[in-house]
Amino acid sequence: MSQESKRCDCLVIGGGIAGMESAITLGDMGFEVVLVEKEASIGGKMILLSKVFPTLDCASCISTPKMAQTANHPKVKVITYAEVKKVEKLQRRFKVTVRKKPTYVDPTKCTGCGQCETVCTVGRPDQFQDGLVARKAIYIPFPQAVPKKAVIEKKALSPCSQSCPAGLRPHGLVALTRAGKIREVYFRALKDSPFPGILCRLCAGFCESRCTRGRRDRPLPIRNFVTYAARTFFKEDGTRPSFPKPKGEKVALLGSGPEALTVAYFLARRGYVISVFDEEVGKIFADWGAPTWLLKEELKNLEAAGISLVSGKPKSPATLKEEGFRLVLNFLSSEEGEEFFLREVEEGVFQVGGLIGEAEKIALAVRKGREVATLFGDFLEGKKTKEELLEASFAPPKLPAGTPLRNLSFIDVIQAQEEARCCLDCGVCSECHQCLEVCPAKAVDFSMKPDEIIYECGAVILATGFKLFDPKEKPLTGYTCYPNVITGMQMDRLLAPTRPYNWVLRPSDGKLPGNIAIVLCVGSRDRTGGTRACSRICCMYSIKQAQLIMGALPIAEITIYYIDIRAFGKGYEEFFQQAKAMGVHFVKGKVARIEETKNNDLILYYEDMEGKGGLKKARHDLVVLATGALAQTEVIKNFRDEGPQRDEFSFIQERDEDLEPGCTSLEGVFAAGAACGPRDIPDSVLHAGATVAQVAAYLKRVGWK
Repeated sequence: MSQESKRCDCLVIGGGIAGMESAITLGDMGFEVVLVEKEASIGGKMILLSKVFPTLDCASCISTPKMAQTANHPKVKVITYAEVKKVEKLQRRFKVTVRKKPTYVDPTKCTGCGQCETVCTVGRPDQFQDGLVARKAIYIPFPQAVPKKAVIEKKALSPCSQSCPAGLRPHGLVALTRAGKIREVYFRALKDSPFPGILCRLCAGFCESRCTRGRRDRPLPIRNFVTYAARTFFKEDGTRPSFPKPKGEKVALLGSGPEALTVAYFLARRGYVISVFDEEVGKIFADWGAPTWLLKEELKNLEAAGISLVSGKPKSPATLKEEGFRLVLNFLSSEEGEEFFLREVEEGVFQVGGLIGEAEKIALAVRKGREVATLFGDFLEGKKTKEELLEASFAPPKLPAGTPLRNLSFIDVIQAQEEARCCLDCGVCSECHQCLEVCPAKAVDFSMKPDEIIYECGAVILATGFKLFDPKEKPLTGYTCYPNVITGMQMDRLLAPTRPYNWVLRPSDGKLPGNIAIVLCVGSRDRTGGTRACSRICCMYSIKQAQLIMGALPIAEITIYYIDIRAFGKGYEEFFQQAKAMGVHFVKGKVARIEETKNNDLILYYEDMEGKGGLKKARHDLVVLATGALAQTEVIKNFRDEGPQRDEFSFIQERDEDLEPGCTSLEGVFAAGAACGPRDIPDSVLHAGATVAQVAAYLKRVGWK
């Protein structure tokens, strides 16, 4: 992880509407500002909305110019896909540690063309569409993203890929099989081994023993996928990938075991002219039980890489040196228990011993071969001295238990795909390298590491906004088990111009809903879950959605179940009355539970608070849960000492919201927008402006320069 230190006047945490407004206003005042956003694009929740209340203006039309202005402001530096890890107060300044997550895509090269998304083999829930549809593991967050650069979601290597001693990417091979790209399965394996078909026939299956799927039922037959791909490739195509023509120095290898052939293969790919000498090239594979036809075909992989395979009595190292070979590597047959070693017997002649003698550990032999190839390649290129070469150690990894090869022969690609669909994609990105192959700008870089940047700044603004209540915490709402129960944010996505279905549809069957219920105060004003406070925004965004639904589905009946309607802002009461006049039904009642019928309709049980009282029920096609706004508390945990005080609902406490808006209990730390409590968009913008005035006054007061 690289680390660097920089300086700025103010650091803004959060790239929503309040964070952008704060950064722009401070920049206009001449301050150097850094804005840190944890997502891959700035815009916050506002960019996800369809329209804003009460004017019903397009949310994107308002926010996208603000996003572009923030990104292009000469005084504002935007850091996306990053998180603040630590905030330290040092007298009258702050030391803020920002961790930039790797995107695995070079932003200076990426043009945002989206070609990588079309070939990606792993699907993930699309957070921009609030999980209603899927996106790819490599993705551009949304069409109006700023910056519009691709990002690869990758947790880590999957357990199967971590456990492969040969360095193959089993997860990628499974993902390619699932996509029906059988030829690409073999080509991807060929990047890591010159004989993937033989390797997967003989290997003990360490990857399968670590397969996460095995905890549920049985592990995926990963080796069977590769052997099927090899059989299909050689039967139907057989055209090897093109390798660069070797132009470098000549290297001779005596021996043709798995280590020797792997060294030859990877040195050849680095441009060296390789010759392999043995009495019968590849005989050890035949002795281990590799099919003759497969051995013959996979030896052609080495010839395609420009390697000369010479069978017969090998020449002596001295003779080979006279013929112009820069290096001669003599691979010695090993005795049982002998450790792997590397030594020089004369100038330019090296002995390699302690080779693998068991077919089940062929993957370990490939690993050692790759390591030896890297060492000698670096030595030939002057990156390593001879002393470093000879002192190199080869510690074998701790191998998990193996798994017997399943007696499974796929009839066709459809059967292989069905089996591969059981993969859980536990590491997210599979490293199938399809994006790497198709990217016209060559921007994909899997070697990226996290970066750590330490900023010294005069003030910090917390503009982290709020998070929505997760209705999974209230099982009686049916959100976890009934597909036609959705959240308010999901309904906003269904109504937005960039909506997932191009219409308002029921998720269960794709039908147009004719009777829709909107349930208010889910996770608000509730002592059993969420928050006891009113979230302020839920009533109005639900009324907005009711009006928009009536525009999209004129014959639909809309019913809003509420406890109280809080129409407190300018024009809000009129907006409420307008919805009533349009025919929206308002029922004063607390919804107790939701049940599903056989045809996926929903029965709401609610307390009638205005009529005759008692428990009533109503039938609806679709139910929308207006989830409440909760405090974002993660950033507070990153203060090294005591952070800003919070109120009883965990929002950041202002010292005096009338006289000192945005000022927290910690001198030099300010809060803007919904970080101090639930606010609608106009209030968040106004509050951000007031906070900026306090920041400017503070920096002047302490003499920050």
